[in-house]
Amino acid sequence: MGSRDIDLQCWKCGTELKNLLLPFSRYEECGLCKADLHVCVACKNYNTAVLESCNEDRADFILEKDKANFCDYFIPNTQAYKRQDNRESKEARAKLAALFGEEPPDEPTNSSELTSQNEADKALAELKRLFGDKD
Repeated sequence: MGSRDIDLQCWKCGTELKNLLLPFSRYEECGLCKADLHVCVACKNYNTAVLESCNEDRADFILEKDKANFCDYFIPNTQAYKRQDNRESKEARAKLAALFGEEPPDEPTNSSELTSQNEADKALAELKRLFGDKD
């Protein structure tokens, strides 16, 4: 596969991936959440309904499907990101907290996303300060 344009998202956080050369290097990672990208769960051959979760029967067995690997049969899956619906889990936690007379737990935030965004904002502000950009 050459370096053609395809719409990709990080399989873990959903961030749009741009300016990536294909085929992916084993060391390619998401710029936001730092998840490895050359992983089974981000491959078109990934299929949990088959033995070893791979449609490619010639591929070597990979134990950790979300860790970088050297599989030669890797094909980026444009549909790998699956938004998590945690509504039922949140409701169950709220009911459990109420049962014990506690406050419902706070919404978990994606700390790596917040950290990356804060660092980017700080870097941009520092650049503007250094170069006198009043934008």
